[in-house]
Amino acid sequence: MKKLLIIIFIIGLSACKKNYLTVEPETNQNGANYFKTLDQFVKALNGAYAPLHGLYTRSYWEIAEMRSDNTSYQLNTDDRSGNLREELDEFREINLNDDVQDFLQGNYLGIGRCNVILTRLPKAAISDAKATDEIIGQASFLRAYYYFNLVRMFGEVPLILEEITSTENAFSLNKRKPAADIYISIINDLNLAITKLPEVFDEKGRATKGAARILLADVYLSTHKYDLAIQKLRPLLTSNYHLLENYADNFDVKKKNGPESIFEIQFMEGPNGLGSDFTDLFAPWDSPDGLVTGFEITHDTGNGWNIPTQDLLDAYEEGDLRRAASIDENYESENTGKIVPYIKKYNSVHAVREITGNNFPVYRYSNVLLMLAECLNETGMSVEAIPYLNQVRKRAGLPDFLRTGQAELRRAILHERRIEFAFENQRWYDLLRTGTALEVMTRHAAKEKKEKNYLSVAAYGNIRLLYQYPQRDINLQQ
Repeated sequence: MKKLLIIIFIIGLSACKKNYLTVEPETNQNGANYFKTLDQFVKALNGAYAPLHGLYTRSYWEIAEMRSDNTSYQLNTDDRSGNLREELDEFREINLNDDVQDFLQGNYLGIGRCNVILTRLPKAAISDAKATDEIIGQASFLRAYYYFNLVRMFGEVPLILEEITSTENAFSLNKRKPAADIYISIINDLNLAITKLPEVFDEKGRATKGAARILLADVYLSTHKYDLAIQKLRPLLTSNYHLLENYADNFDVKKKNGPESIFEIQFMEGPNGLGSDFTDLFAPWDSPDGLVTGFEITHDTGNGWNIPTQDLLDAYEEGDLRRAASIDENYESENTGKIVPYIKKYNSVHAVREITGNNFPVYRYSNVLLMLAECLNETGMSVEAIPYLNQVRKRAGLPDFLRTGQAELRRAILHERRIEFAFENQRWYDLLRTGTALEVMTRHAAKEKKEKNYLSVAAYGNIRLLYQYPQRDINLQQ
């Protein structure tokens, strides 16, 4: 009898909802009535930037930097619960890895928010054409950036370019498309962004015309369309960007968004949920409290990641000023008696534990110079390429590169990129683009196995160039 009464109540409530009740009062903000004013679209756009925070403090460095020969992890003998990250470093992950899933979902969260803006803004009666263009430009840039992340990591992914309005709509669009289709969409978005975006914004951190140009150049470089990449890079040579005299100033928390910065992920110290925690993540897990961060550290799976490899340390040329600016090599582990280097690029004095204001660079002007050098060399203009390479080397305190052979210069540019952008999530992409990933990582694996007697037999057993598409999303597609 009690069950029957419950059923009758539910049926009655459903009928009331259908015929009499206003479930969501019309005066409340909701998806149907929210996107009307310019201010509302600006807030929505801020929401489209927001997933970058989670991606950069968590999964991005795991699946980009640690995947490469630049960094690994410090074995934590006290806490063995960090297996998922260790698997990523050693190519042991399966298609149920939560961190890979988080990377996929984080990028699609951003894409979904951009789709809402780009679907609804043209229909809204907003008279400020300049502001509207700037919002469209930023949303187009962000959508292209999120898809660029995905296509390079997974290859085929769903291509969703409209707002999802129903469950049926979501399932009908949740089909993976060829990488070529994804790249066409990315290029279309960036060409639009370039026409809509200004050269500068008063508010730091927003995507500008320069950011869209270098992202599109990166897309063309990644797909070996060197001539097109050159066309997008050359205007940046005469822009307001330039190399800072001191390499370390790019990572000084007091000098963020400087003249070398083209696009960087913004973090803010304070009780606002916008801080970064790279200092803690990258500190040796057994280092004394206060040594690296100035505070107590967790000494568990919250530390000991992205540890520079001996392979990377050996790659620095004598006298390279970037080494001391990027890496601290003074900590000797009490557990092993060995030096444990750690990243210092993102270290800064801060007031609250695990909350720093260090930004994460995506594109710097030095990338323009090295990308242009690579494109020129690949199109047979090696002599013209060398001065761009040497601008970067000069700032690092190194002698000019003088040889003009294409193969030699190709190796020199790849090496320079490795050092210049160490710990900036560039190395894995560089190995993929240049077709050297399998060769380099096979050689790196042999060194790691020789140096680390704790690696499993399965470590580096299957050096994949693409991540496996998460099984949970495969199940949804089926």
